[in-house]
Amino acid sequence: MEAYLGFQLVERRPRQIALTPAGQELFPKLQTAFDTLGEAFAMLDKDVEQSLVRVTTTYAFAERWLVPRLGDFFDQHGDIRVEVETDDDVLDLRADRLDLAIRYGPHTAVSEQAEVLLSDRYIPVSLAECPDTGLQDTRLLGFRWRNPEMGGPTWEEWFKEAGEAFPTDQITRFSDESAAFNALDQGLGSLLSSSALVADGLSSGRYRQIPGPELSGFAYSLVLNPLSRNKRGVKIFADWIMHAAQQA
Repeated sequence: MEAYLGFQLVERRPRQIALTPAGQELFPKLQTAFDTLGEAFAMLDKDVEQSLVRVTTTYAFAERWLVPRLGDFFDQHGDIRVEVETDDDVLDLRADRLDLAIRYGPHTAVSEQAEVLLSDRYIPVSLAECPDTGLQDTRLLGFRWRNPEMGGPTWEEWFKEAGEAFPTDQITRFSDESAAFNALDQGLGSLLSSSALVADGLSSGRYRQIPGPELSGFAYSLVLNPLSRNKRGVKIFADWIMHAAQQA
């Protein structure tokens, strides 16, 4: 294409490539055509089966929401294979050959290509069997947000909303949300959690919600790879997960 046009579209660097200003201007106009070509090639690619669905989501969402519901999906659609790629980073669906993603972020970041599955809020919870000693005398479990610019809810915010002093010496932080959940399950303290991820535990009586403020959360959204939108398995999985989210 560069030879045909007579100017450079891509800067070639030692470990990566980047679009030139001309390439950036041209790419949006060609993206639909590239997707159509990619979809046509995918139909001929024996490695991309109609019955295989590749899903990416966060560790915590996979562990706490998706995996407990997959049994229902397989009961209904035993001929469809599912591969789950857990990663707290946002993966490129095209480059990583993934069919769909369940992503988490502000409602304002949801594009027209994404459909909201669940909206949440942040609430403090503990194991139901743990004594109710009050949060000032309880170990607090927290985790570092991988995307701090999102401004995710924190214990500091919660205590401010509650009008109480924040007990800084009572908090134990983990590098990720999934580890903080494991600490909660071990009875190590109370966790400020996404309501969507503890709903099942609250319903079963495993967890107990601690009275107090509820902080605004974000949205879990379903994003499809345009190259996969016509795959039979992807259509079925997307319909199933939307229905499952409505029932949650």
